[in-house]
Amino acid sequence: MKKLFIFVVSFVLTRVSYADTWAGPQELLYLSENKQFVANVIPAKNDNSAVAKVFQIGGNIGWIHWQCNLGNEGAPQEVFVSDDGKYVVTVNENSSRVHEGMGDFVLAFYQKKGLIKNYSLEQILHYPDRINEKEFNKLISRSVSGRGWATMPMLFTNYKGKLYFVIWLSRGERWLAWEVNTGEEVEINDDMQQHFNEKGLLWASEYKIGSQASLTSRYSGRALSFLGRFKKPEDRKFIESFLEDEDFRTWYVERNKKFIRFYSWSPRRSQIDRILAEWDGKPTAGSGRAEQKYHYLGVVEGTIALPRAPVAGDHFLCIYLIPSAIEKSVWFNEVPIHRLTYYFWEYSFNNMEWPESLIPFSILGVTPGEYRVIAVWDVAKPYTFGSDSIKSPPNKGDYQNTELPFITVKAGEIVEGIKIDCTEKVTDGTD
Repeated sequence: MKKLFIFVVSFVLTRVSYADTWAGPQELLYLSENKQFVANVIPAKNDNSAVAKVFQIGGNIGWIHWQCNLGNEGAPQEVFVSDDGKYVVTVNENSSRVHEGMGDFVLAFYQKKGLIKNYSLEQILHYPDRINEKEFNKLISRSVSGRGWATMPMLFTNYKGKLYFVIWLSRGERWLAWEVNTGEEVEINDDMQQHFNEKGLLWASEYKIGSQASLTSRYSGRALSFLGRFKKPEDRKFIESFLEDEDFRTWYVERNKKFIRFYSWSPRRSQIDRILAEWDGKPTAGSGRAEQKYHYLGVVEGTIALPRAPVAGDHFLCIYLIPSAIEKSVWFNEVPIHRLTYYFWEYSFNNMEWPESLIPFSILGVTPGEYRVIAVWDVAKPYTFGSDSIKSPPNKGDYQNTELPFITVKAGEIVEGIKIDCTEKVTDGTD
């Protein structure tokens, strides 16, 4: 059982999810909130049903508290175990079927005797008996691999002597609740609403005092969104601290299979700027992440000129914003926070018209301040630049810009028209 507990802790701290793809069903472990019980979920395979086995941590080694078959075609995406170990609730479906359908076990309640009650997404949202198709579509989001309808917090809570399972309906900005021992949905009155809000805020606030692992977990973004929804003054500084997140990623905009521009953004900074904008009643217009309107951070836009058009297999093109206080001679000692870095993968060129030697770019969510703009095209071996690493200054044969423009970035503003001439070939292997 000690080995089981160690694996549970490791799993809880490292599990990852993705916005548009779901990993295939795997055998996984799920802890109760009080960490006294764990459910081992084994996906369906061939003719065997999915199974949940509930263990009590600290009990006899190998002793199964109870187990039952699950109705999922593969395995559930989320699994919750009550603190007394008597109930398991599963949410969403993860199977080889097209996730658009999701099946009849989007939500299901189990006990030792087996299934208590299960629901399809349509039943959960009461379509078409209470809402029409337009209202239904407003409550869900669609991605390449499925439909989204709720976010954390999802949790058990005791209210006036009864155990409930509650889910935050993100687009509807309201709670859904079920009495666990019957699986029946309940109408939520004002007092219950307040109780669920407090329970949800308690869940979200755990990320304020948690470990670094918890702050980077897949639930931390949902916790931040939930805190922002209720606008507690004591949560403001905690939320604002994530405007300094250092995770920047690069992608590109394309239309009709034609490259338009590169952009770099921080998913967390983007989220926090949006949360604060909604908090302060400011517009959050923007059709996508590359078009987001920033209010507390800035945007830098321009073009970079290369000595030739990039081809498949070319190594990293890097654009960095270096704080003006950092000396030019040592800028490469640490990876700059604000960066746009792209490797020209061979598959990136499939069926798309790629840029010529003059390339538009933008860096989104920049901390206000003064910066020097430095660019490097790492085309000469040994390669020394990566998306999150710099091993040395530019090597002989690389390209860099010799004119290093200074820019001032202000909150809510766009620095436009930056021109970078990255055509100077490095001849001595030093900066």
